[in-house]
Amino acid sequence: MNSFICPDCGSEDSSEELLLSKEINDYSKDPWASVLQQIECLSCGSIIPSHLAERWNNLSIEDAKKEWKEKYKKNNQRQKF
Repeated sequence: MNSFICPDCGSEDSSEELLLSKEINDYSKDPWASVLQQIECLSCGSIIPSHLAERWNNLSIEDAKKEWKEKYKKNNQRQKF
C-alpha cells in the first residue's frame, strides 16, 4: 500500500480513516457517492478519497491532485469523523 499524501496540501500526515457502507445511488451526480474509503488530512482537515490519498493503481501524485481538484474538492465533505 502506498503512503498517504494529501492532494490538497501535500501533507504526509493523516488522521482517521473511515470505511463506509452506502446505499446504491446515482453516481453521475455526486462523485462522493461511490467513495467507500476516506482519509482525513491531519494538516488541512480535508476528507480525501483513499484511492487518491494513497494513489491506488500506481496513480501519480500529479494525477491525484488533478482528479481531486476537478472532481472531489468542490464537493468536499469537510466533516469530522
